[in-house]
Amino acid sequence: MSTEAPDRFQRAAATKRKRTINSIAEAAKELFDERGWHEVTRDDIAKAAGVGVATLHKNLGSKQNVALVAYASLVRPLVTEGAVTDREVEKVITDFIHDLANAATDHPVLAIALLPACRDTKSDITKPRAAEVDLVNFDQLAEHFGRLLEVFWNRRVNPVGNVTEIAELYLSGLLSWTLKHPDSSARAATILINQL
Repeated sequence: MSTEAPDRFQRAAATKRKRTINSIAEAAKELFDERGWHEVTRDDIAKAAGVGVATLHKNLGSKQNVALVAYASLVRPLVTEGAVTDREVEKVITDFIHDLANAATDHPVLAIALLPACRDTKSDITKPRAAEVDLVNFDQLAEHFGRLLEVFWNRRVNPVGNVTEIAELYLSGLLSWTLKHPDSSARAATILINQL
């Protein structure tokens, strides 16, 4: 028996999982945008996606993960790696903060899904499936923002302590502010930028 058959079956199963995950993400985004976080259940998402709740749980796990996958296209560009020079770091930080504030204001479910990560909740996506799922969590945002802050602060003064932890505090505040004051994302971003 050829080794191509198992590989072909594995590729077909992976393709099916990816289609299922995309279907779940699309249905979830539509429901979240229409009804909000608290009015949408995993049962609602599964039904809208045409899958069972067990399938949703097997592929994505928690409602938080579903939301992070649903809004991944908004957050992924924020953590795209690239070399940042000292001269452009202020603009990159400003753009990062404004883009995150706008995304969180336009899609409050994104802010809600990101915030529990700062309370050390762990992803319930199994390791083999994690490679197939495109999501950006709070930790990834904080690590990226921390690297930007490190470049920025090294120009002025050496920061004290763990820069990623400082970034977590700033981002938690920004996300919380946008949830409490949905009409003032620009003000929240300006406040954060002035604190830096």
